[in-house]
Amino acid sequence: MPTRETRRADRGEQAIEAALQPGRFVSYATEPAAKALAETHPDVAAKVYRALGVRLVKEKKSRYYEAALSHLEEARRCYERAGLGTQWEDLVRAVRAEHRRKVGFMAGFDELVTGARARAKPSFLERAKARWARPPGG
Repeated sequence: MPTRETRRADRGEQAIEAALQPGRFVSYATEPAAKALAETHPDVAAKVYRALGVRLVKEKKSRYYEAALSHLEEARRCYERAGLGTQWEDLVRAVRAEHRRKVGFMAGFDELVTGARARAKPSFLERAKARWARPPGG
């Protein structure tokens, strides 16, 4: 009988397979899986985040670049947590080779690689909640 850890790893592998299937990808289902796996299986979560980020870059739409960078940033954290720095470096080389002409993306990616990338700006909802928390007229 499989243990809970084995089932989690299996779900992670299934999420990776789903992420890599063109046309069958479901982002809203894969992101929570990656987040859940990040604590217990950072190596699996890194692969999921990598697949999420690379898929968005391959869409060739600049409006997706910020989300792609966010996923790749999570992948980097997971790779580091799992002690898989060489796999992160391999990913960096592959992304630079394949997407070097995407200037808008590469600027943010280079910041991410060097560690200079600031967190993404707050979402509209986060800004609205902060505004609502202030007293009226303040």
